[in-house]
Amino acid sequence: MTRVAVVTGANKGIGFHVAQQLLASCTVVILACRDASRGEAAVRRLSDPKARFMQLDIGDEASIATFAAAVEQDVGRVDALVNDAAIAFKAADPTPFAAQTEPTLKINVRGTVALTDALLPLLERSDAGRLVHVASMTGKLREVSRKRRRDFSDPALTTERLLGLADDFAADVAAGRHKAAGWGSSNYGLSKPCVIAHSKILARKYAGSALRVNACCPGYCRTDMSSNRGGRPPEVGARNAVLLALPDCGLNGEFVQDEAVSAW
Repeated sequence: MTRVAVVTGANKGIGFHVAQQLLASCTVVILACRDASRGEAAVRRLSDPKARFMQLDIGDEASIATFAAAVEQDVGRVDALVNDAAIAFKAADPTPFAAQTEPTLKINVRGTVALTDALLPLLERSDAGRLVHVASMTGKLREVSRKRRRDFSDPALTTERLLGLADDFAADVAAGRHKAAGWGSSNYGLSKPCVIAHSKILARKYAGSALRVNACCPGYCRTDMSSNRGGRPPEVGARNAVLLALPDCGLNGEFVQDEAVSAW
């Protein structure tokens, strides 16, 4: 059976290992990466004819449109989309907190939503579509105030309103009131409940269909994002996303951590 997977941010870290592990169950695995040289190097490292590189910058609308059109032309549908691409400023980065907010939201939230929107028509063509948002333990609702927990977990939440919440956070950061407003103190951290909430919005929308939508936390892994300080090998963390991307996974609207459903 032909099965096509797309993995963003697949040139290194969690994304690379997700792509590598999906080669066992897919006939095509597309490594979607912003940097062409790194993406092509990752494909060479995999040394598998089922792996292919396609350029994608999820922070650029034109790049997303070009990518989606190319995927449709080349393979016709998508059976599994793993959204791993994300950025996180290092703790020692001198960039002011407020200046980190927009770049973080642009990639981690708006870019993830935009790419998903572009590929949903191709996922809908699959008889066992799987959409996975790679999130983080920082996306747990305990990291925000009670009011914000209600905002994110509202069963009537829409994607439009979710993006509005991200905009509200950015406005509160600019005004220096984000902590008092209950958003927490991390740009990356706030981007992740947005990602998890988006997975739940889509899970509700597609309930009863062949498409399953979930989010996961790979754990604190030894990757570039953690400055290689994590205690978990990235290939172990990647298994959380891989399990959710397989056709025999029946979960929908869940948050998975340590390869088990976890409370959000």
